[in-house]
Amino acid sequence: MKKHLLFAILLVLLATHTQAQDLYWVFFTDKANTTFDPCSYFDAKAIERRAQLGLPLSDSTDFPLNEQYVQRVAELSEEVIGESRWFNALAVSTFHAEEIQQLPFVAGVRAIESHARLASETTELKVPTATTVPAGISHQLKMMQGECFVEKGFDGSGIRIAILDGGFKMADTHPSFRHLRENNRILKTYNFPLKKENVYGWDSHGTMVLSCIAGFGETGEQLGLATGAEFLLARTETYLEPKQEEVWWMMGMEWADRNGANIINSSLGYGKDRYNPADMDGTSLVARAANMAAAKGMLVCCSMGNEGDDKSWLTLVTPADADSVLSVGGVNNRHHSSTFTSFGPTADGRLKPNVSAMATDVQVANPSKSYLYTQASGTSFSSPLTAGFAACAWQTHREWTNMQLLKEIEKSADLYPYYDYQFGFGVPQASYFIDNQEVKRESPFTIYEGTTEIYIIANDSSWEKSRTVYFHETDSNNNLTYYGTALIDAHRYFSISKKDIEKGRFLRVHCDGYTTEYHLGDNFSTEIDEKISAGPYYMGTSTSTECPTPVFKGVLRSNYNIVPYISWGFAVPSDKKGELQINYGKSESFLAGVRFKGNICKWYNLGCALEIGAAWYNLAEPRYDDAAGDAHSRDNLKKENIRTSFLNAEIFQRFRLAPGGLTGYGIYFDMGFYAGWNFYNRHKTVSGGREYRIRTTTKALDMSKYQIGVRARFGFGPASLYVQYRLNRIDRAGKSAFTPGIVDMPKLEVGLQLVFPVD
Repeated sequence: MKKHLLFAILLVLLATHTQAQDLYWVFFTDKANTTFDPCSYFDAKAIERRAQLGLPLSDSTDFPLNEQYVQRVAELSEEVIGESRWFNALAVSTFHAEEIQQLPFVAGVRAIESHARLASETTELKVPTATTVPAGISHQLKMMQGECFVEKGFDGSGIRIAILDGGFKMADTHPSFRHLRENNRILKTYNFPLKKENVYGWDSHGTMVLSCIAGFGETGEQLGLATGAEFLLARTETYLEPKQEEVWWMMGMEWADRNGANIINSSLGYGKDRYNPADMDGTSLVARAANMAAAKGMLVCCSMGNEGDDKSWLTLVTPADADSVLSVGGVNNRHHSSTFTSFGPTADGRLKPNVSAMATDVQVANPSKSYLYTQASGTSFSSPLTAGFAACAWQTHREWTNMQLLKEIEKSADLYPYYDYQFGFGVPQASYFIDNQEVKRESPFTIYEGTTEIYIIANDSSWEKSRTVYFHETDSNNNLTYYGTALIDAHRYFSISKKDIEKGRFLRVHCDGYTTEYHLGDNFSTEIDEKISAGPYYMGTSTSTECPTPVFKGVLRSNYNIVPYISWGFAVPSDKKGELQINYGKSESFLAGVRFKGNICKWYNLGCALEIGAAWYNLAEPRYDDAAGDAHSRDNLKKENIRTSFLNAEIFQRFRLAPGGLTGYGIYFDMGFYAGWNFYNRHKTVSGGREYRIRTTTKALDMSKYQIGVRARFGFGPASLYVQYRLNRIDRAGKSAFTPGIVDMPKLEVGLQLVFPVD
């Protein structure tokens, strides 16, 4: 028992030490007394990019930090994590944040609490057959008309792409990238967590992402379009996702700039592990860094995230909310939005995503000993597919700036000028850059305004299959208020109630490359009602979505959660005098409960719980006296146990040691108190093959009605190990029904607890 209590105390001290040593950005007031030589600092391609944009080579945001400032802050810190030239800041772990804040050259101190998450955490891997993808180009590229680039010889040559990810396992040996190695197109690598160049391990996510930009499949088909591009590979993520990742990610952006990147792909997102939905307005530090990269001429491609089916979030993640970022959503092979992909708008009402690409069952390289290729799902793959597309598009017009390219990619998308918060402008199309003109199509539908409904009816009665019609309503500021899709064919229509379209707003409808706008009252006629009633038209199927208020004010459940749980535990044997001797392993407890947890900050929570359960204590040495005082032979008594049922309430505090990934729980340590009411007790014996049951009330057994104790939990994700110690006695004074004298139930218990995450 003492050993268990000592272990719990050590865990508390560990949690306290871990959380006391916080990480901070320390922002300096100036860069006085620094020198900077752009020709020796920048790669030639970085200088070329600045010259194209007319940017000065000697810009203060690129100057180094003042070494005296750095040294003074380092003296007050446990460790220097990294630095940012762009923001004139030093990242440190320290106990002395307040003292650092008082230094005359410190402009401010900001806690680092963010935890990046790879945007493919919901990735599903499938082993493909040899005929899953035919030779030529993969299905994800065909959706983008990638064959147009391939046929014309556009492969991203002359474009340098940086990838920030969690690791590139086997990318230095995988056959998917043989062409990159043979032509020396992987120019530089850097592992920011370990401060060394080797990135070819740790995680396969970056390998899969790289294959979506420039890989080849096992039968020679292209998995990505930019097979002729050059690459910079940076590892900025780790499995446990500590607070340093924000620092490494920002350092990776500056590293990519310094080494001449034209395009940066970042398949990660910062969401509810740090922020609230209202924070997704492009003002986070990582969003500002992404915008800074765009200001220096780089096209930044970011995944929207995988929170589309997470009802505790219901928005995108940063830095996809940055206004100068090309944010990419996900679709499946039927051109429907992937169920997991995050959607917009940003908290300040801006359109996101910009475009979409394949995110479900994407063909990727997979560094596995069993097989080298697979299919995977996640918005992590829609972003690099678009980055590879962007490299080829830029190759067709090298005179374009990065922001011109971003706008042209939007215009090339198959829904443009229609847009919504699921698809953006749709999937980019390569033919737009080859033909150098927009394809004009005739309207495949007509909009009619009836008495109470607005009808959309197919024009061509020869349609052989159903077609998807997209529609949305916008306000005077061009913000979406309503959007959806409908499936109609030659003899079907769908309708929208006129009550749903407010005055001053208009309806935009898109189908087969044709988009039209409709204002209420443009084409009013009562004849359409009679036409619909007479047939042969039939109502088609449709889905629609009410958009959130553009300024996202909703308080969602990222601030708290309510979850059910179950526990299974065992009483720990004890040699303490007066404590019941039981069979270890056969003395169990089971309970079920509901827990409420509120966030005080991202590393500290307070919570409470209600639970109901039961415990069985099997005696090691059965002995029994019945109510009449007749003693049974111990040799004849085979089994004896006591059951107690209880209702408990718990209050606890949680220390998060590392953030959560898929479940959001992460690694954590809980400690608290519980109190309960023992509302039922039962004493059971089995003797001589015949079972004697003595059921009495708690009062009859003279058992203690209440219990109080302490608990501690150490958990990872939804599972945790717990230890609890009861502080009071549960006994009977006087002659006991199960052992002479005053006895007590075992006080120490250990077990497993499992939480069931709910939306």
